[in-house]
Amino acid sequence: MKKKIGIGIATLGIIILCILLNLFVIGEPIDGEQLAYNITQNNSTLELQVSAKEPAVALRGWKFEQEGNNVFISAKKVLVSFLFSSGQYQTSIDIDGIENVYLGGQMIWNSK
Repeated sequence: MKKKIGIGIATLGIIILCILLNLFVIGEPIDGEQLAYNITQNNSTLELQVSAKEPAVALRGWKFEQEGNNVFISAKKVLVSFLFSSGQYQTSIDIDGIENVYLGGQMIWNSK
C-alpha cells in the first residue's frame, strides 16, 4: 500500500513539474495579435521595439529567419519568473533587399 501511495505522489509531482515547466520555461509561440510594437526606419535599418500586451508575460527565445526577401521573427511567451522577467524586446533589422517583415505571423513592415 505504501508503495502505491509513493508511486501516486511521484506521478503527481512529475505532472506538476511538467505543467510548471510549460508555463515558466517552455512557453508557447507568440501571435502577432498578442504584441504591441513600434517601428522606426533609418535608411536600411528598422528599429523594432516589442512589448507583450498581456500582463505578467515574459518574451523569450527570439528567432530571426530569412526566407527569400522575407524576414520572420518569432519568440515564445512564458509567465514572468526569476528566469524570464522581461515582456519587452528591442532590436535592429538590416532591411537591405528585404520586402516584408513578419512578427509572430503578422506582417509588420512592407518595403512598398
